[in-house]
This record gives sequence, C-alpha cells and structure tokens, in this order.
Amino acid sequence: MHEHPFILIYLTLGAIATATAAAIATRVQVLPEVIDLTLIPTGSGLGSLTLITYGAIRRFEPERIGRLSLLGTLVGGGATAATIVIALLADVLS
Repeated sequence: MHEHPFILIYLTLGAIATATAAAIATRVQVLPEVIDLTLIPTGSGLGSLTLITYGAIRRFEPERIGRLSLLGTLVGGGATAATIVIALLADVLS
C-alpha cells in the first residue's frame, strides 16, 4: 500500500460512511433484520490462505506470494459478498 496519508484518510471516511449507511438502513428497517457479515472476512482469509498455499507448493518467490495473498483476499471477500447478495436476493424474491 502506498505511504500517502490521504489514502488512509479516504479509506477511513469510506468505512465510516458505510457503517453509517448500514446503521440507518437497519434503523428505518430497509433491511429486515441485522445481517451477519462476518462471513466476508472469513472468506477473504480463506481465499488468501488458498492462494498462499498454492504459491508455496509451486515454490514461488516471497514477493509473488505476497501478491497472491492480496489477490486471494480480494477474490475471497468478493466471492463471499457476491454469495451473500445472491442468497439475500433469492430469499427476497422467493
């Protein structure tokens, strides 16, 4: 990650805005109930561990394994979030 302080500030503001939007949506009952989103960090970690293991088995250099770790985190979290959205849509539309 870059060492520029504005990136951290923007990410922090984005996290605050997301948490605020979720709190408001829950309060005005846009969301029918509180949704447990702890699956997303778990999916991110599993995706990261999967790609790190693959890189270690293939004997990649440490820099490449580091990039695989970041990719696994992104892909694992995204796939988990997409699965949650699909499950919610299937529940709402059925």
